[in-house]
Amino acid sequence: MDQNKSIPEERYKLEIFVKAKNLKDMDTFSKSDPFCRLIHTIQGEKEKCEGDTEFLKNNLNPCWEKSFVIDYIFELNQKLVFQVWDKNQSAGSEDYLMGEVETTVADIVGAKDMKQEFELKDKKGKGVGTLIVNIDKQPEDNQFLQLSWIGKDLMNTDGFFGKSDPFLKFYKRVGEDWLPVHKTEMIKDNLNPEWKPFQISFKRLCGNKQEEKFKVECWDVHEKGTNNQYMGHFETSIHEIINENKSEFNLEYQANKSGGKIILKEKKVIKRPTFMDFLKDGEQINLIIGVDYTAQNGNPNFPDSLHAFKTQNGNQYETAIKACAQILLNYDYDKKVAMYGFGAVPHLPNYNVNETEQCFPLTGDFQKPEVYGLEGLVNLYKQTLPNLQFSGPGCLGEILNYSKQIAEFNAKKKIYTVLLILTCGQIHDLHQTTEIIAQCANVPISVILVGVGDFDFKKLEFLDQDQKQLQKEVLTRNVVQFVPFAPFSHSLPILQRELLAELPHQLTNYKSLLGLVPSK
Repeated sequence: MDQNKSIPEERYKLEIFVKAKNLKDMDTFSKSDPFCRLIHTIQGEKEKCEGDTEFLKNNLNPCWEKSFVIDYIFELNQKLVFQVWDKNQSAGSEDYLMGEVETTVADIVGAKDMKQEFELKDKKGKGVGTLIVNIDKQPEDNQFLQLSWIGKDLMNTDGFFGKSDPFLKFYKRVGEDWLPVHKTEMIKDNLNPEWKPFQISFKRLCGNKQEEKFKVECWDVHEKGTNNQYMGHFETSIHEIINENKSEFNLEYQANKSGGKIILKEKKVIKRPTFMDFLKDGEQINLIIGVDYTAQNGNPNFPDSLHAFKTQNGNQYETAIKACAQILLNYDYDKKVAMYGFGAVPHLPNYNVNETEQCFPLTGDFQKPEVYGLEGLVNLYKQTLPNLQFSGPGCLGEILNYSKQIAEFNAKKKIYTVLLILTCGQIHDLHQTTEIIAQCANVPISVILVGVGDFDFKKLEFLDQDQKQLQKEVLTRNVVQFVPFAPFSHSLPILQRELLAELPHQLTNYKSLLGLVPSK
């Protein structure tokens, strides 16, 4: 392992919390159901949707639990657009944009306690409420608490016809505000519940300040998550529960009235190894590349094709292969890379078929699919291009499944597989793809999807952003990352940051899932 190599290790992240007050009511017979969307634009790059919060039913003063996490790039301007939408739950109806705010990361980070209030304005420039934004800036942290909580003799808010359905909400203090950082599951009809154990980082719970108080609230679920009933709260700190062994807490409900007791059944401090720790311990990266040869890329005989034969500086796929492989090869242990194609009819010298294939080795030999180094990859791409009949449809399932099998075979060898797929994004087996990705959560593999060209990449974005909700699978970790190539092609450092943004955490999360630690 080259000790001088740049490791995509801990970086500064910004966690952005949002809430609103006094929103204008957009509904006739009820109150609005608002959610917040964040549009993030880094200087010199295209805008990116960072996702949506949950929507809160009938609420004009929402405090959203879902936060946004982005990289903090000090030297570049980062524009933020917060949009507040009213969720329309009627079939076929569209959500309604209530108002938006435009600001920058620097504006909020430079404010007192990194908190700003903004006037939300609609399309006509009229005020429709106030948006409050808090930012918490911390380096990544590898110290975690594993906690297991139970309730005892909790108050019953359901009267004679049932029992409370309690859950816990955890908050950390940032400035003068309490910001939500975790919520347990709800346990139905139980005044002595035992919630599932969970892990939370020191950083997230208290900003790495072990004597800093965090707050725990107990709530009873009412009416499908709306109008939940407050049952009380308490405050404590990591120092109290670890160093002073405090384990029993009284829920403060009202003056001289308790909501019951919350007891810390189990606690454990866990230090998770970092990406660097595993690399030093001999973990090896095995790179596999998949290339899209569907007809949507255009006829390579024409200069506007993404696979054009005759271009002065290489076509878009060749450029993307060079740039992406140059970065990822730094972490491949033997520099030998297997490259596969999909969505074409291959007429290779030793692999000639008459039907569209969704996973074929560009070498023409499944037993020897690898070439050495960047030059070998580029030469293989150029040499095989004239022997491929562009076709369709484009399907990712077969190459994903094949790569998953390779990763499973290497699981006990300290080899972690990275599948890099370059595609124009026209996926026709989304259902099968999502199912295989769900299965990959327990396999030592990461999937980086690079969008080539100027197509609609909504399906690739869906695989990246909504992975945890796919096919009702409760995934144990995220394995997919989508990167559009064009916005970052002008700068290798920026492309490197994007390609490697999630890989370290995906690898360490896999190891943590299996309870694996470095031997050294």
